[in-house]
Amino acid sequence: MKYLLKYIDYKHYKISQNTAIIIFIIPIITFSLISLLVIIPATRGFCYFLLKENELIEILTFIIFFVSGFFGLTQIFKLKKKIEKNIILFYGLFSLFLILIAMEEIAWGQWFFYFETPDSWNKINIQGETTLHNIKGIQGRTAILRFLFGLGGIIGIVLKVKSNFKKIYAPSILFPWFSIIFVYTSIELIHDFFLIGLKYEYAITKLSEFIELLIAGSSFLFLWLNFKKLRSEILQN
Repeated sequence: MKYLLKYIDYKHYKISQNTAIIIFIIPIITFSLISLLVIIPATRGFCYFLLKENELIEILTFIIFFVSGFFGLTQIFKLKKKIEKNIILFYGLFSLFLILIAMEEIAWGQWFFYFETPDSWNKINIQGETTLHNIKGIQGRTAILRFLFGLGGIIGIVLKVKSNFKKIYAPSILFPWFSIIFVYTSIELIHDFFLIGLKYEYAITKLSEFIELLIAGSSFLFLWLNFKKLRSEILQN
């Protein structure tokens, strides 16, 4: 692990070595654990329960997405006079999209406040919810968005070598997060075009809920680490 830390730029983000190790291994451990729960017949039912809509994983995903978006917007407000407008725009749009995704996760509060779906929306929404991602034509095709997020994260790490992107590139410490998201959603996309097997279809679909949790977590860490770095650079200047 110490050898690995030589290639992780955690010192730029003013975090300890132990914190860096924890951030690096969290997705590896949690994804391995959730996969194990699916593989073992005795724990499979419990795992699928956790991955059900409006249960623990989805609620946690909503909370992290919403907190991440709100955190990003508050940091932009605090630093708006000290960073360039294009940087503000990038982080602003990113944060707003996180809040949008958070609200989509809970159907814009429909299952908390129990309001009816408008008739016009109900006709075009496969699940009868007030959501965008369940509209006919989009429902079941969101794997491409998760795939692009994972790919974008990996590209974001590579952008470190370009000085023009030094304020927005992704921390290399998040590589395991983006890699798991990218590899898993690649399998999802392959499954969409070439059916791997019906017995795997349900597991693949349900585990995508956990991948969304990893996307939420990596989004928060991306903002938290980058704003720590930005504040540090501002103080030095």
